[in-house]
Amino acid sequence: MNEGAVKVLLVKDADVYYGLPDSSGFKNALDQVPLIVSFSSISDDTTSMADMILPQNNYLEDWGTDVPLAGPGYQTIGFQQPVVRPFFEGRGDNLGTKNLADVLMTVSQVMGIELGLNGDTLKEVIRDGARQLYELNRGSVSAPSFEAFWNGVLQRGGWWDTDFIYSEGGQVGQVGPISKPSFEGNGEFHVIPFVSSIGDGRSASLPWLQAKPDPISTATWQTWVEINHHVAEEKGIKEGDVVYLRASNGGVISALAMPNPATAPDVLSVPIGQGHRDGGRYAAGRGSNVLSLLGAQYDEDTGSLAWAATKVNLTTSGDWIRVPKFENTVPEFPRDEHNHIIELTTGDHE
Repeated sequence: MNEGAVKVLLVKDADVYYGLPDSSGFKNALDQVPLIVSFSSISDDTTSMADMILPQNNYLEDWGTDVPLAGPGYQTIGFQQPVVRPFFEGRGDNLGTKNLADVLMTVSQVMGIELGLNGDTLKEVIRDGARQLYELNRGSVSAPSFEAFWNGVLQRGGWWDTDFIYSEGGQVGQVGPISKPSFEGNGEFHVIPFVSSIGDGRSASLPWLQAKPDPISTATWQTWVEINHHVAEEKGIKEGDVVYLRASNGGVISALAMPNPATAPDVLSVPIGQGHRDGGRYAAGRGSNVLSLLGAQYDEDTGSLAWAATKVNLTTSGDWIRVPKFENTVPEFPRDEHNHIIELTTGDHE
């Protein structure tokens, strides 16, 4: 994208501006794209950079098909039909929400591009696919007419043929030699992002999920960092201390310290989901985005971003903020440094 080769960027079901680290260079590359179109139904960091926002249908309002990647061993096709009618239906041809497939087919029709599909909408294309199954005259649905077959497929949620068995089974791969892990930076701690109550950040604009306590720490509404409680004591860090995590790539975030006996001594665990630049009053400007710290390290086999390959240093700010917790009345679980879980006694008891 930096060379200007990408003229149009379509973004669906992803907040790429938030989810990719600064070290990837993606945010700077976005400035070179003339047209960015987002299909998000909720305001997020990427929609704030988009030139056009076309909210798509909710998945409960949409049509679709699915062929299981790990199938049961015979031909199977799932059919999805709307559970509810689109909320903005009936407000005009160019108003309301649409699914991405209908948008692309409409654009192709306006541009005079022939897609070779038997239908002008996604529903029509799916019906054409069902008609081809009907003409096979086999499988889980037997009907005297196509309309009866179509209703039968929708009632069952799909079509399958248990008599059509795949002759070739899956091949069991061999695990090769595991290479020594590499990390970016020479910091004292490994930073480990993890998913908490608001998921990967797409739910940060929902206050009821922001208030949902983390199942372990019961923390809410903020970004905290879980640090081993012995390490915290050595560094004079208490719960609620504002600390900074600094990566060698220049990334810096602040978080509230949360000593935790379950955290490894050389690890800092930080929840994903906060630190948005946009997304409404419940998401924007709240907490920190731990993903911005990550280095541009990628898995050699999958090409995916290596989420646990960045090392950081930890410093204190001298400030303290009470960690927002579930009712803020959950006491810390009593520590037993000597493992005296059950006290054993001897002697006669009357």
